[in-house]
Amino acid sequence: MADDTTINPDTDPASPSQEVEAVQQSTEQTAPQAVEQPTPQAAPPEPSIAATLVIEAEPQNGEGGEWELLLGKLRQWLDQNELNNLWAQARKPVTILAGLVGLLLVLRVYSAVLGALDSLPLVPGLLELVGVVWAVRYGIPKLLRSSERERLLGGLHQSWKAFRGKD
Repeated sequence: MADDTTINPDTDPASPSQEVEAVQQSTEQTAPQAVEQPTPQAAPPEPSIAATLVIEAEPQNGEGGEWELLLGKLRQWLDQNELNNLWAQARKPVTILAGLVGLLLVLRVYSAVLGALDSLPLVPGLLELVGVVWAVRYGIPKLLRSSERERLLGGLHQSWKAFRGKD
């Protein structure tokens, strides 16, 4: 005889297979009618990385490669005489930059020499003494008399003009 009573899972213990059947039946009853979904179009292929890359050294179709193209553009640029124009424009800044670098090098060497002399005992004091003796012996007599002073300043002015090239 079949039992028409419903099984209450909260009150009656049931076997696991009966519970599974009950869940399947309830989902079949509550499941809506399947709506036909459009089939997705074929997805584009995934990009892949080539395992090997072959670069030919010689072009097969007779055209020049990158090296020949670069040389051709370089020759064309040199034929346009742009190099002379660029050098004319950059001459002054390059000269100033070279002068600053040279001055920096001279100052560094001069500083190193003075540092080496300063580290020796008695040398700084002896150099000061030599400077004072020179100033007293040669500088003061030439600066006391006005005729000697004018001759000294004229000689310095001539030397400066000769150095600058405006003789």
